[in-house]
Amino acid sequence: MPKTSVLILQGMLADYRRPLFNALAERYAVTVLHGGTPAKQGDDRYEEVCVPARAVGPFHLQDNGAVRDAIMAHDAVVAMFDLRWPAYWRPLFLASRPRYILHGHRYSGKTLADAARNRLMRRADCLLMYGDEEVQRMIASGIDARRIVIAPNTIDVPGHEDGSSATKGNFLYVGRLQDRKMLDMAIRCFARLQGRIDPAIGFDIVGAGPPEAMLRDCAQSHGVASKVHFHGEVRDPALLKAHFMQAIAYLSPGPVGLAVLHSFAFGVPVVTLRSGRHGPEFLNIKNDQNSVIVDDEAAFESAMMQLSTTPALARRLGQSAYDHYASRRTLAHMVAGFHAAIDGHA
Repeated sequence: MPKTSVLILQGMLADYRRPLFNALAERYAVTVLHGGTPAKQGDDRYEEVCVPARAVGPFHLQDNGAVRDAIMAHDAVVAMFDLRWPAYWRPLFLASRPRYILHGHRYSGKTLADAARNRLMRRADCLLMYGDEEVQRMIASGIDARRIVIAPNTIDVPGHEDGSSATKGNFLYVGRLQDRKMLDMAIRCFARLQGRIDPAIGFDIVGAGPPEAMLRDCAQSHGVASKVHFHGEVRDPALLKAHFMQAIAYLSPGPVGLAVLHSFAFGVPVVTLRSGRHGPEFLNIKNDQNSVIVDDEAAFESAMMQLSTTPALARRLGQSAYDHYASRRTLAHMVAGFHAAIDGHA
């Protein structure tokens, strides 16, 4: 019996999504269509189609005919739900089309945009959500609850394990270096802790990006250049695991995303600010349960101080963080949601 053919529509083929697409390819004949450049690797089990996108104002425009032809050649479509990519939501108005699933959603707070989202969702066969935080609002807006499926947004973390009881040595940040992450604030806080915490404790920054020179200058000017270690971009899972296993906490004053779950997968609590445009993954963070959420720089510094001088607290939060990942946020949990949506169990 031939496999159900599934077309997945993406803005670009992100490396962290490859394990998801490969897992889905075990059950379905999967093709990923996106607007970026070829990114499929030799061991990937899905097919790849690139339909280049060009930016026009806030929109990313593609060849509508090419996208439509690909859609009509498949049994089911999982489309990234983003109003800025019209070729991915226009097929909802076709008189005849395959099973159409909108994946991912956040209300923007903008009246017209949210009204458009509601109209599009009513036309979809299924809404595949990152989490349940907006479900009640969707239902109140006339969306049939029976068509809503949760596929918790996560990443595959090879070799994940509870490292909350491992020997700790450093604070950690892993991800792209961006101004919005406010890592200069974390460095300032770290500098002010000197003389009050174990002098062997360092701050590992793993990632690359334009702010690196500024961050190095910040560490130098605050007298901690020898203790703030810049490792550049690291992709090797074993090396990343080594960094996480010795981390007291993951520091990101600015917006957090999937790195939250990367940290949780090794039993590392997160310290972040409450304000900021966080990704939906922020909702995994529970203050004083698996992480610490603070309101300002002084409180951020205080949290770093407490976690580095109270191992029992860091261990408790870290163990809870790992339990959350292992029981609710592994790749298998996300794949199960996709199966339910594609197979029509919603």
